[in-house]
Amino acid sequence: MELTTDDIIKKASLCLQKGVNKVSAEVALGIAYFEKGDTPLAMQHYERALGLCSDSAEAHTGLGISYARSGDVSKSIFHLEKAWKLSPECGLLANWLADAYFDSGNLEKAIEFYSAALQQNSTDSNAQNDMADAYRLKGDYHTAIDMYDRTLAIDPHDTNAMLEKAQCLIQLNDHQQALTILTRLIEDFPASRDSATSMVVCGTILNKTGAFSDAYSWFARALEFFPFNRTVLFQAAMSAFSADNKSECLKHLQKILELNPADERAKALMQKVSRK
Repeated sequence: MELTTDDIIKKASLCLQKGVNKVSAEVALGIAYFEKGDTPLAMQHYERALGLCSDSAEAHTGLGISYARSGDVSKSIFHLEKAWKLSPECGLLANWLADAYFDSGNLEKAIEFYSAALQQNSTDSNAQNDMADAYRLKGDYHTAIDMYDRTLAIDPHDTNAMLEKAQCLIQLNDHQQALTILTRLIEDFPASRDSATSMVVCGTILNKTGAFSDAYSWFARALEFFPFNRTVLFQAAMSAFSADNKSECLKHLQKILELNPADERAKALMQKVSRK
């Protein structure tokens, strides 16, 4: 039978009382309290572990993850770097460090450590996808697409990789291929949230190309998932207006104004429709 978090706390506390395996006990308490959601107390135990052994990779890792949860990215990186130097073979640690650098905005370092994680485990689809995200945010869309393709080779069901690959293609003005990927995502994974987002992206692409009726169809489908999203409601209203579908346009505008009577865009379009 697996030990519960409370069982671990009792056993680790007993070790401390007996003076046995104190570093491991403090680390175990840190992990247990972190899992219970008490991050400050978890950090106290990790600090105590480091007071007993400054080269405890586990304690540095625990502190790094705790600081990440607390929003202190610089301290998170400091401790995760310490842990990485002590355990350079740990792919999971490389992943955490990459995530911390990603959150800090240092995309180059994030890519470096996602690469390190993949060297330890070439089938880590999360690291592969996150590295693709880093290249996308850098504006290197061609490399990002290659990285998303590698992600999909590992996990063909990764809908986020499909969606973000399509976003890169849009940035490269390859709208047709983007639509092909998005419609395949919607058809193959109709219940996923990425599918719903894909419907919005399809509508946005078709709006730009002047296919307003088709665009409206996608926005209307997306609203089944996002019925109270005023941005999607307004996009649907605009498509309906451009497609000369006055009744549908008014329906969505009225919904927006029910949600927020002060919505200036909706009021302005409502006036425009009423004059048409």
